[in-house]
Amino acid sequence: MAGGLSIGGLSSGLDTTSIVKQLMAVEAASQTQLKSRVTATEKQVSALQSINSRLSSVATMAAKVLPTTFAGTTVAGTAWTATTTTSSSTGVTATATSSADARPGSTTFTVQQVAAAHSLVTDPVAQDATVVPGPPYEVAIEFPSAGADAVRLMVGGNGTIRDVAAAINGDASLGMRATVLQTAPGEYRLQVSSTTTGAASAFELTNLSSGTTVTRMAQDAVIDIGGGVTAVSASGSFDDLLPGASIKVLPGSEYQTATVSVARDATSASTATKNLVDSVNVALSELRSQSAATPSTSSGSTGTSGPLAGDAVVRSITQNLLGAVSASGVSPAEAGIELSRDGSLTFDQSRFDALMASDPAKAQAIVTGLAERLQGVAKAASDPTTGSVTTSITGRRSTVADLNDQIAGWDTRLDLRRTTLERQFAALETALSGLQSQSGYLASQIAGLPSWG
Repeated sequence: MAGGLSIGGLSSGLDTTSIVKQLMAVEAASQTQLKSRVTATEKQVSALQSINSRLSSVATMAAKVLPTTFAGTTVAGTAWTATTTTSSSTGVTATATSSADARPGSTTFTVQQVAAAHSLVTDPVAQDATVVPGPPYEVAIEFPSAGADAVRLMVGGNGTIRDVAAAINGDASLGMRATVLQTAPGEYRLQVSSTTTGAASAFELTNLSSGTTVTRMAQDAVIDIGGGVTAVSASGSFDDLLPGASIKVLPGSEYQTATVSVARDATSASTATKNLVDSVNVALSELRSQSAATPSTSSGSTGTSGPLAGDAVVRSITQNLLGAVSASGVSPAEAGIELSRDGSLTFDQSRFDALMASDPAKAQAIVTGLAERLQGVAKAASDPTTGSVTTSITGRRSTVADLNDQIAGWDTRLDLRRTTLERQFAALETALSGLQSQSGYLASQIAGLPSWG
């Protein structure tokens, strides 16, 4: 019986459990089909997501060769403007930066002084000695270069150097850090330093019963570029001295002479072009793999198909990518980019380098035009809101949700059907058992009747 202990076939001799199971398999055929559709649709969603990722990579690679806007000015893509920097001194670093007016060039200078942060220490005192008059305990911090009133800082506890350190470290707006040092047994000093470099970081700590000694004077970094002309930086970085280079003078580099050079990165354009071609080939390979279909053969081999076989969106994207290669009427083959017979792109770097050497403007125009068309195709497909792939994914996810609702409805119907069948077979067994009892009774009655010869 449903929901309880059931031993089928005791009266009928039928395997009712097996019969119910087989009947339920027939009843569940529709639900099984729905589950298969869910599995197939989820595979399609996964395939589309993979394609979307590859197309996004195409758009990213294309952006590196397309014009960009920097500080309100439109300039060529980073592939064409990339530079490298060098420094002749170990005490001076040079890092390439993005700059609209970056040009090859160099400058030579001598480091007169490096940037330093202000630091001082107090005279030695006992660890628990009160060093601030009070209570209330209050110290004054003055910044001579600021021309403002001194900062009055309240100190808790008993006004010891540890209490002063806690008060300074507890106020981030001061731009200072304080540390208690033990310089000898029973001898403690308070060290206070600015967290930034430059002459403006100088400060004075007053209203202490203990004297202070400046251990490092705040100063700006100064370099001499010749003829008495100098450049000054509070941080030690000179980002605008040579467009395209961030120059940093390191501690200990005083009186060193350095030559910093900015040169065009000769490999940047070819590398970016190759990366663009590679990204397109990866996208094309993914599109073909997910939509491939191999028919069955007369020899008996079973055909196979990708989750997106015959999908119109995939077919359209593939055609658009291939069409973008020569859509402008200008063959990119002059720049070493060609469409092979197998439907993939090839890149001949030697041919590209030759065109860059003879006519860099033409090489840039060909690659930029190709990148613009490819990026248009990739964005039209992978746009997170209106892209054809995005829309297709959204539609299939909606289908999966609807199918899952239908499957859940079938669960309820199948449970009811199973209960009905089990009850029917239980009733059958009960009825057969009763008939068998009646048959046995009648047989015994008939056997007991007298016989007349």
